[in-house]
Amino acid sequence: MNPRARHGGSIPVRIAPTGFTLVEILLTLAILSTILALLLSAFTGAARSLEMLSDRSGSFRQLRIAMDRIGSDLAGALASDAIEATALSCKTDDFSGKPASTLIFTAFTLPETAGARPSSDIVKIRYFPKVSADGRYIELYREQSDLPLVENRIPTRETRLASRLLAFRVELYDGKAWVKEWPAGGRKLPEKAAIVLKDFLGQEYRRTLSLPLAGQEASVLLSGRRAGG
Repeated sequence: MNPRARHGGSIPVRIAPTGFTLVEILLTLAILSTILALLLSAFTGAARSLEMLSDRSGSFRQLRIAMDRIGSDLAGALASDAIEATALSCKTDDFSGKPASTLIFTAFTLPETAGARPSSDIVKIRYFPKVSADGRYIELYREQSDLPLVENRIPTRETRLASRLLAFRVELYDGKAWVKEWPAGGRKLPEKAAIVLKDFLGQEYRRTLSLPLAGQEASVLLSGRRAGG
């Protein structure tokens, strides 16, 4: 019999230490740092993707609005055999390696009954480019002149429709071929017009439009209204 047991003694029990060693702590910290770095990278990538999508969405929206406005204006484009000032013209230039057109035409429009400007059912419209402040892109502007067939001192209205463009091209169909310069047939209107816009990423958007009043140049009176209108 054990002497300690015989005299009521107890046998000491050795308890192992409970804590983590320095190596375990360092390994845990390394794993945690790696996980945090991966999470941060994922969140940063998601934020960058969201910013890019928002940028693309804003760019597409302005291009769509610009094309809608040009299409709406061209739907009322007119030309008169008797009025030289109504002739449509289009010229293409190169702005720092970026092709851009200047499109000028006369169009029917709904007269404005409110405001200080006199009401007019005919306006002169000019779409033209400008180089951006940083020189990297071109910007598309719309200018409107009221009462274009009479002498007036009404200031023109200029509005920027789109920015950060790499190209703004206008192609016109004369009934046989597409051309980039007009007039190709005197004071005649082209049958169709193609509007081409290229955004800051190089994505090209094209819309083809018909000009309803093409071929009716002889029926436009000196007042600017069509015969029978």
